[in-house]
Amino acid sequence: TVDLLSGKIVVAAGRKAFIFDTETNKLLHTLEGHTDDINCCKFSKDGRRVVTASRDRTAKIWDTLTGRLLLTLSGHTDWVRACDFSPDGTRVVTAS
Repeated sequence: TVDLLSGKIVVAAGRKAFIFDTETNKLLHTLEGHTDDINCCKFSKDGRRVVTASRDRTAKIWDTLTGRLLLTLSGHTDWVRACDFSPDGTRVVTAS
């Protein structure tokens, strides 16, 4: 899965997501922490966070400047198949 936002791209492959600078093609951050494949990844509208959704039944929110994990959303009883931020960036929606 892939999401693009003004000069940055996030790509999920397997259990990791990668944030690249699209102008330099430089890898900025590797987002590690899921224990199964990632199904979806999305930038917040302001570009400061990324949410990832995984087959490990969690969604995770990451800081795009540092690559640090901010929050793990657990409680799903099946794979988390989709995720996104609300337009104002204050909420996250997930689907499993």
